[in-house]
Amino acid sequence: MAKLNLLDGIPEFVATAQTGSFSAAAKLLDTSVANTSRKVGALERRLEQQLLQRTARGCVLNEAGQQFYKQCRALLDGLEEAHDEVRLGRSELKGSIKVSLAGHFAETTLLPLLAEFAEAFPRIQLFINVIARNVDLVSEGVDLSIRLGPLVDSNLIAKRLITFPGRTLIAPRLLERLGPLNDPRALQPEQCLSLLGRAWHFKKGALSHHLLPGGRLGSDNGLALVAAASRGLGIIQVPSYYGTPELERGDLVTLFPQWDSGDEFAFYLVFPPTRYIPARVRALADFLTQRLA
Repeated sequence: MAKLNLLDGIPEFVATAQTGSFSAAAKLLDTSVANTSRKVGALERRLEQQLLQRTARGCVLNEAGQQFYKQCRALLDGLEEAHDEVRLGRSELKGSIKVSLAGHFAETTLLPLLAEFAEAFPRIQLFINVIARNVDLVSEGVDLSIRLGPLVDSNLIAKRLITFPGRTLIAPRLLERLGPLNDPRALQPEQCLSLLGRAWHFKKGALSHHLLPGGRLGSDNGLALVAAASRGLGIIQVPSYYGTPELERGDLVTLFPQWDSGDEFAFYLVFPPTRYIPARVRALADFLTQRLA
């Protein structure tokens, strides 16, 4: 009787979990869709346990599949680590990386950098998942996520990528209507528009002031607030990568330049909770860190 190959079907299962479909997994592994589906099906029969829910849109891990994926991913990471130790320095980085990101900064700044990275490493297959919610890195097969902090899940491995100060902006016509504003302590909550329900913080030497916006418009999107503020609907406090074109055109002006916003908007590189980060993923993290330094 032939000896059972315990790894049989594991690469196909992990690739399907990472990409969300047999067709994408087959492309990743440079094999056929039929072979990928057959291998995963045979693995499920051996385990006497379904791991993936097949849907019209692809494949989704069920509860058993999520647990098995964590173990299989750690196993393949260990094998990859052993290969990396031998081949690094002798050959070019290769393999797949799934990246998750979202937001104005990500779409305007990070996407061009990811394209630059892909150009520099032609043997790396890069899949970019642009989605607003915080994805489950393990169950969705994400190698690297770029998130706006603070981070809630302490099990994840995180490294600060870049930090932006906040800036307080107002339309000149609203400023004219309200009169001179030289001190944030003169602000009224109803004049201020909320971003993600965040409180505003101001510092100037030993002085500090805190304010919870209470204006009639709020959003989880900085561009929406910039548009509202440009029309004089209220004062906003947003990360400093928002509002630059509006400032240059004179649609908005900065309030309280002598005061620090007292708040930081930090982006983090977030990795799955695993002991080993593949060399290609480390290379991407280092590339982004260096380019944004």
